[in-house]
Amino acid sequence: MAHQIAVTTLLQALQALYHHPDAEFRKAASRWLEDFQQAVDAWQISDSLLHEAGSSLEVQYFCAQTLRTKVQRDFEELPTGAALSLRSSLVSLLVKFRQGPAAVRTQLCMAIAALAGHMSAADWEQGGGVVKWLAGQLGSPTEAMPAMLELLAVIPQEAYSLKLALRPERRRQYYAELLASVDDALNLLVACLNQGGSDAEVRNQQVLGAFAAWLRLSTSSQATILANHPLVTAALDGLDSSETFDQAVDAVCELIKLTVSGSEPTKMAEYMPLVQVLVPRVMALRPRFAAAVKAAIAERNADEQQDSAKGQLDLSQEDEETTKGIARLFAEMGEAYVDLIASGSREAMLVAEALTEVTAHPDSDIASTTFQFWHRLRLALFGSGEEDGSRLPDVSLVETDRRIAMFRPLFELLVSLVSGRVMYPAGFDQWRRDEKVDFKRARYAIADLLLDAAAVLGGEATVKLLAQPLFQLASAVDDDESWSWQTAEASLYCIRAVAEAVPKSEATILPRIMAMLPTFPKQPQLLYTASLTIAAYCDWLAVAPHASTMLPPLLGLLTSALSAPDDAPPAAALALKHVCDACRDHLVGSIDALLHVYQRVMAGEGIDSSSRLNLAADDELQVVEGLSKVISALSPDRVQSALQALCMPLVVPLQEVVRNAQQAGPQDVPSAGQYIVHIDRIANIFRYVHRPEHLAVAFEQMWPLLRVVFEQRASDTRVMERLCRACKYAIRSAGKHMGPVIGPLLEEVQRWFAEHRQPCLLYVASEVIKAFGGDSSCAAPLGSLIQVLFSQTIQLLRDIKDFTNNPDTADDCFLLASRCIRYCPHLIVPTPILPQLLDCAMAGMTVQHREACKSILAFTEEVLLLPLLDDKISYRPAVEAAVVPRGSTMMRILIGSLAGALPTSRTDELVGVVSALARLCGPMAVQWATETVSRIPTIAVTDAEKNAFVQAITTTATGAQAQALVAAMEEMSDVCRRNKKILDSVQTALQPLQLALPTPG
Repeated sequence: MAHQIAVTTLLQALQALYHHPDAEFRKAASRWLEDFQQAVDAWQISDSLLHEAGSSLEVQYFCAQTLRTKVQRDFEELPTGAALSLRSSLVSLLVKFRQGPAAVRTQLCMAIAALAGHMSAADWEQGGGVVKWLAGQLGSPTEAMPAMLELLAVIPQEAYSLKLALRPERRRQYYAELLASVDDALNLLVACLNQGGSDAEVRNQQVLGAFAAWLRLSTSSQATILANHPLVTAALDGLDSSETFDQAVDAVCELIKLTVSGSEPTKMAEYMPLVQVLVPRVMALRPRFAAAVKAAIAERNADEQQDSAKGQLDLSQEDEETTKGIARLFAEMGEAYVDLIASGSREAMLVAEALTEVTAHPDSDIASTTFQFWHRLRLALFGSGEEDGSRLPDVSLVETDRRIAMFRPLFELLVSLVSGRVMYPAGFDQWRRDEKVDFKRARYAIADLLLDAAAVLGGEATVKLLAQPLFQLASAVDDDESWSWQTAEASLYCIRAVAEAVPKSEATILPRIMAMLPTFPKQPQLLYTASLTIAAYCDWLAVAPHASTMLPPLLGLLTSALSAPDDAPPAAALALKHVCDACRDHLVGSIDALLHVYQRVMAGEGIDSSSRLNLAADDELQVVEGLSKVISALSPDRVQSALQALCMPLVVPLQEVVRNAQQAGPQDVPSAGQYIVHIDRIANIFRYVHRPEHLAVAFEQMWPLLRVVFEQRASDTRVMERLCRACKYAIRSAGKHMGPVIGPLLEEVQRWFAEHRQPCLLYVASEVIKAFGGDSSCAAPLGSLIQVLFSQTIQLLRDIKDFTNNPDTADDCFLLASRCIRYCPHLIVPTPILPQLLDCAMAGMTVQHREACKSILAFTEEVLLLPLLDDKISYRPAVEAAVVPRGSTMMRILIGSLAGALPTSRTDELVGVVSALARLCGPMAVQWATETVSRIPTIAVTDAEKNAFVQAITTTATGAQAQALVAAMEEMSDVCRRNKKILDSVQTALQPLQLALPTPG
């Protein structure tokens, strides 16, 4: 009766999920179905409904999916011996659904593949594992063969699935079993391949698909056998058939990868017979691809010309997917054999030329498949296997020069092929947003490719090639009929892309380009790219012989771009920042003119009385940063006045906001944004002016105003964060020159925190600790600061709920605590504050907020490691006195966090803390770990797994390296998280979330 009720409810829930008009009703049905999948009854109900005739597609798919997920994650629910009957039922269902629906059949295949992971090879007939069992099922042609072939393909695909809830040891064992079965699987596929019949083409598709899947799993096979293997022959022959082309491409790509799967040169030599079979057959596709390129170019030209003869073009030689498949084969072959190609042999050059043809294809998606090859070829030409271009010792300079000479024509062609692709097309303004994003992404990829080409050709040669369209336009600047801003912009974009490869000594092309830029029409996109080009070559400008004459017109261009429409102003602001930074020594004589521009920018005025700037706040900050860099280069006698001129346009409007707030009624109080825009600018001055003495004076002069802002907005988190950030930069930049104002600042920090609990005040305190923590004369005020702030913060963070609700407070509190341990441990370790902070850290260690959790774990690790440092050994008694009474609880929380209370992304931090605890406390830490893991149910973690984990901690406690501990902790995490029920049982046993600080008093 209960079974029938559950079935009826399930059917009703599925009906509601797919068909009920009420969204809330559908959500409720979805929640019920999720709960159903967690239940033990889901096994039997799903199985019985699948075996019944007449079920709807929704019911069939849901039940098949449920069985798949139950096998994957809840296999341990089944009674002993039930696996074989489950397998029998799943196989009979697979046969039943052999002709569809395909989605149901796939779920059943995945369920059987997951079952293979849980059942060891010995549990299958004759102890031969799942592949030998499957060979028996495919022993003779049957109607079920297509379904069984699909299963054979799914098994290796699911080998890496993390959804499969296996213990780590079983996962390794299962993977080893599948690797040992590769040859059996291939023999089975050969047997299926040789069977005739009317469905031979479809079966061959499945065979090649399964072949690719098993190759993907395999890291090695007998090379001499593969070279003449029937499946390799079938895959290569399949490239000539439209029916099997896609599957053949997958298989051949996997074969190519297999030939270079080992890092040893001997491995490549071993596979050379296979390589010699693959390469000619793939290269035989080159005429087909060349014809496809020709047809695509003709079609594009017909589109552009609106040619009525377009319909007469023969564009049917290859469809788009086939063309992509051939391009993929060429790219895969090029990347795999790039080291051989770099040798420059005749055969290698043919492969490189084929890849050039792919790059020439008008479809950007097809062309871009080669970009990774060209990047890797660039590295290989220089004998470099690393991204940093470090030379390998086996490639001499002479050999490098020979290689570059061989490939120079191809890279020159490459530059010409891709540089035109960055040009803005007609109608770009009418494109959808996603189309514009795709176009910009394609331009970024081409920029990277041009940089690779420049590494081979040399920056000077490359920029000369890229500048030719620009020079051709030079004579037509005044001719509106022939001027093409798109051509100029594309050329500049490419020139900008290779900036890092162009030597600072270049004296032929760049001076001409820089002289041309101010003469261009003020078209917005062109202004945008011109500004970014100036930014890209600012380091070249800094050392150019005629920089003093080039800079004024370029700065004029940037100034005009600041009031242009669209994206030009942000680019100009960025360029102004970079030019001011790189060319500061050239610009110190122009500081008055720059300050005049700056004042107009801050006032929102344009380059003339009729225009106004529309810079965003972030762009204004770029300008502030740039002027700050120039002021940093001034002589000492000029800094104070220039800094005053920099500050006044920011201070005066802030004073106005403060005054308005003082006079305003309740409805007219200035908004947070009115404060923030000025405070952020001031913060940038403190951040980027590198004159500590003058900054300290400026801050002292501003302090009364900032103090009033603190008073007015003390409860406004946004404004307080910006104010504290400004104070942070001032303290960081001025350092000990801030001495006279630090005392009043700290007094206010303590008072404001006591009243408003703003966490950013803790960060200001941490900057003070960093700057003054080592100063013995500051010990008393800093000790008082620490005592007050920590005692108040700890009252806010008593249990995990408090940490979850106040993550910023927790983050800044323990950042401050870490800096105290680092810079002034004498003010915190021998005091009652340390044990209180450890209690607080343990209460919040499982907070899910990433930064707060990392700060807590970092503080805990620093405390534990402190007495292990040679110059801090005197702190050991105090640290041990605080840690040892809490060690057992701390270990339980740490292991509970590892076992599921925290995400796996925190494992590295947890390893650090556990390692430090083991090193500090030695045998006691081992005992605590033993007691903790003994709480975990054996059904979740076996005794052997527990012993291995404790042994790793024991090894670490003796002072050994932590590699064994890392592996053990990752394994323990994997075991405890393998499914939800295991996870819940472990968390219930360890209760890492239950700790809370005692209520005071």
